[in-house]
Amino acid sequence: MSINKSLTIQETFNIAVKNHQEGKTDVAKELYNRVLKIDPNHSQALNNIAVIFINLKDYQKAKECYEKVVEIDPNSADAYYNLGIIFKELKEYQKAKSCYEKADNIQPNNTIIQTNLGIIFKDLGENQKAKDCYEKAIKINPNNEKAHYNLGVIYKDSGELQKAKICYKKVIEINPNEQETRNSLGIIFQELGEYQKAKDCYEKAIKIKPNYGDAYYNLGQLLHESGEYHLAENYFKKAIQIKPGDIRASNSLLTNLYKMNNQSVLFEELDSIINQGKMNAVIGSICSRSEVKYGVKKENPFCNNPLDYVLKKDLNEKYDFKNVIVKCVNNILKDDSISNRVQKLITNGYQTAGNLFANRDFDTNEIQKIIKIEIEKYRLYFKDSKEGFIKSWPTNYNLNGWLISMKKGGKLSAHMHDLGWLSGSIYINVPQKSELDSGNHVVCIDENENKNENKKSIDVVTGSLCLFPSSLLHYTIPFESEENRIVLAFDMIPNLKKGL
Repeated sequence: MSINKSLTIQETFNIAVKNHQEGKTDVAKELYNRVLKIDPNHSQALNNIAVIFINLKDYQKAKECYEKVVEIDPNSADAYYNLGIIFKELKEYQKAKSCYEKADNIQPNNTIIQTNLGIIFKDLGENQKAKDCYEKAIKINPNNEKAHYNLGVIYKDSGELQKAKICYKKVIEINPNEQETRNSLGIIFQELGEYQKAKDCYEKAIKIKPNYGDAYYNLGQLLHESGEYHLAENYFKKAIQIKPGDIRASNSLLTNLYKMNNQSVLFEELDSIINQGKMNAVIGSICSRSEVKYGVKKENPFCNNPLDYVLKKDLNEKYDFKNVIVKCVNNILKDDSISNRVQKLITNGYQTAGNLFANRDFDTNEIQKIIKIEIEKYRLYFKDSKEGFIKSWPTNYNLNGWLISMKKGGKLSAHMHDLGWLSGSIYINVPQKSELDSGNHVVCIDENENKNENKKSIDVVTGSLCLFPSSLLHYTIPFESEENRIVLAFDMIPNLKKGL
């Protein structure tokens, strides 16, 4: 495109803007650069060319432009805000926070700035500050969908399901066609045991967005848990079709095929996954369970002999168990803000919802330190093992924790933790045993609790820590004491990488 070089700066800038608006970004960029060559302090040209760089994902050049803008105009809230976006993309969260805070000081009633500042606080783990930002954003603009939704996410993660439900319902009231919120609300209903409402949410989300993989997966999970395995199979397959790399759907399909007792199709799917080099606890568990069920041994990529990798420790020996762990757990149990998740596996008891370690209302840092120390000791103890889960030990992981409290006659049926790599239980209070194995923790290969083979019964007491591969199923033997049996259960969950 030929441009008259005798044009004034303003005329050149106006033509650049016109081309920019028409999507002719290469021409616009050339013209913005021409303006800046004549006037390096032309803030509008700097701002506009930075937008082009952001769209090209050239964040370094965009950053240089915005830094020049704030140097020219220290009161440019937009420039600080855009710098915050760039630093967030670069995962420099502290710098992003600083930029958003400067923008907020200039425009304290900007709902968009408040919402994005909340996102940064959430990324930094400062949940209370994030909540404050979202609440302020909502106060400024009660119809701020993003702020309502993000506030709901914080409440969900911390186990405050009723509050999360209110937030998600508000988003849907503002925008009835918001499919992600429908899906998230479905998860809340499912955890609260309101299964029909959950189903309605997932189906509505799929109706709004027919290729919504997460909603297909969640609906499949709901049907699987209800024993409708044939229907669940179709939804898992659809989720995989939409998102071929969705390991959750792939794992759930494996488990579903195992429950359907369809050996040939199960082995075909299992062999395909193993041949792709994938490895996780579900694959390991299905390999082990299939060997017991069908008598067919397959090389287990996760752990061939998981019962050999069960460790029990007494935390009283090294730590101030009562004042550090028990005191913290008792404070959590006294708080009524955390919802109880409806858990079909538990008899005469309940499980807390969400991740206790994500709930910043409680200081669980010391407990997490202890768990991480013991996880590392576990790894070192088995470091020479040739088993896949040791050889491919995750370098980065998260901890997910919850409490289980059971009354007299309480038990937990056999199950495994699909997302875990290593699972554990800290026994906060174990009532006095009326029988030799009363209240024991049992780890096992398959679901048949009546078989004495393929399992280990662990004699746990107050202060015990048990660690075991997440591929193992586990359950609790009923107890008859009037005291509550309280356990802090947790999973070490790898930060997922391709192939796991």
